[in-house]
Amino acid sequence: MKDLILIDDHVFLRKGIAAYLAEHGGWRVVAEGESMDDLPSIIEQFGKKDREKAPIAVVDIQLKGDDGSAIASNGYMAVRMLLDAGIRSVVFSSHDTGACIEKAMGADVGARGFVSKVSNESMLLHALDTVASGRTFIQPDLAVDVLETRSALSVLTKRERQTVRLIAEGLSNEDISATLGIKITTLENYVSVIYDKLGCKNRAELIKKLG
Repeated sequence: MKDLILIDDHVFLRKGIAAYLAEHGGWRVVAEGESMDDLPSIIEQFGKKDREKAPIAVVDIQLKGDDGSAIASNGYMAVRMLLDAGIRSVVFSSHDTGACIEKAMGADVGARGFVSKVSNESMLLHALDTVASGRTFIQPDLAVDVLETRSALSVLTKRERQTVRLIAEGLSNEDISATLGIKITTLENYVSVIYDKLGCKNRAELIKKLG
């Protein structure tokens, strides 16, 4: 049996995944979490093991934080924390736009796999087996979105790409300016330039283009 950690705030989803993977894939759930609060104890118990012995985590992007709110940045943070402790992650989320996948699989976050929640359990099993073998995995029909996103983002500066990714995560202008440490007026200028470069009129069009 291969060891698995499930981190998702929907208990019935965790139970369904656990049952399917145990029956069809030889995976057993050794720990579950539903918020960022559960990560320290999971990492303390399972982190820093040999790569071959360490469990693999399935993580939703949108996780609850200390204040009880569920936001995408929590899931990215969880993946990074797990990786730093030697635990590889497969992101399993309905936030499956090209921008979200690009961020999750990038060096700053470090997910090893990405599967959409609208896919079936067999796709998640395939991802886990692939990651367990030392490779990375992106759900095939989502890979096109990633390539299109990379092509679109190539015309942007580094700061503009950061802004786009935060917009894709659903952050407000106020939150983005605070995250980037810039004035709101400076951010508004960035956003205006981004719209011009990508041929968008508003946030909705931008997110659709990235999706």
